[in-house]
Amino acid sequence: DIDVLEATEYYRTPRGAKPNGRNRSMPSHQAAAVGWDAFHLAEVLLTQPLCIVVGDKPGAFGSYRDGCEIVERAASKDKELVVAEGWSHYDLYDKPKPVGIALGKLVPFFREHLGRVDASASPAAKVTEPAE
Repeated sequence: DIDVLEATEYYRTPRGAKPNGRNRSMPSHQAAAVGWDAFHLAEVLLTQPLCIVVGDKPGAFGSYRDGCEIVERAASKDKELVVAEGWSHYDLYDKPKPVGIALGKLVPFFREHLGRVDASASPAAKVTEPAE
């Protein structure tokens, strides 16, 4: 499966491995993850603006399917699904072209929905422009 292969390629190579990171999982430790329902009450509680980015290469871990489902189920009236065509879930982690596709949608979405910080309102408030 593409997800198993790409997760291994990402987490078990210098591309994604961390110093002293074990990158091992025991089946006995997966019960909480398998039993967790990320979509529970999305139709009621997920009301804020929502922008989900997925790669269109579906794998066994289900990120493409889950992204489509959460956008469908979310109560938000302002929601968008961005599909990075030709890219996988793991490509979206650090490969420039798919990350560019994601940021091309996310930066304007965040600017529209998060508003601007008024630097005069607080000495600690600071406006920074994202790198484009």
